Amino acid sequence: MLFLLSLQAEPISRQMLSPQHTLEELSHLKRYAIVIGTGPKEVHTFIDPYCSVSQKYLEYLYEHNGAMLKKYTVYLYLYELKRKNSSEVINAILNSPYRESLLKQVMLDHEEVSGDSDIGNEKIIEAIKVSAEKIGVFKRPYILINGKVL
Repeated sequence: MLFLLSLQAEPISRQMLSPQHTLEELSHLKRYAIVIGTGPKEVHTFIDPYCSVSQKYLEYLYEHNGAMLKKYTVYLYLYELKRKNSSEVINAILNSPYRESLLKQVMLDHEEVSGDSDIGNEKIIEAIKVSAEKIGVFKRPYILINGKVL
């Protein structure tokens, strides 16, 4: 019994692709990201707008007048956690010409938004899902630096 408990307590930290292949996969995905920050180092993060840990992560990025965003360029990929049922809000954010602002309203101000599904959004959502599955994304936020998961 103790053995089973220790197996469950062990965090999953595997990454399905090598860092090099992960970077190649992300290079195809960049066009679908919400990009924040202007720093020289790239960070790629899969988030769910309704995930409380993703919300804390985003809050951290904007703290202290965006000090982290001066060090990093952050690529945010909206990837739904099924238990959060966030597909509608992801569609609304992707439909907006002001994606970053709407993302902040949802994740930091906890405002409710809704939107219609869009064929273009479905392609974006599917592309992110396929890449996330190849990489091995299993949690949100899933943070990658230099192709390696943190």
